Amino acid sequence: MEDQQIQHLADAIYVEKVRRARTMTPGERMEAGIELFEASLGIMRDGIRMQHPEADDLAVEEILKQRLARLRKIQEHGLYRKGPLLDE
Repeated sequence: MEDQQIQHLADAIYVEKVRRARTMTPGERMEAGIELFEASLGIMRDGIRMQHPEADDLAVEEILKQRLARLRKIQEHGLYRKGPLLDE
């Protein structure tokens, strides 16, 4: 398959995803978001198990929490700055 064909197919898939998303109710969107998040957590857990085969379920969950906290910290970096309302 040529690059141009692949790009055309990718564009068509994207347009279809947008079309479906526009027909969803807010509740359906929320549910889809939760499902995507839970699926990504499953993938992260599988990756942790591959990196740490000796880890039991409790250790996997602890590593997962640490990674999520690190991701949140990176994402929020620079969002909160001291100003007139945050002088402390």
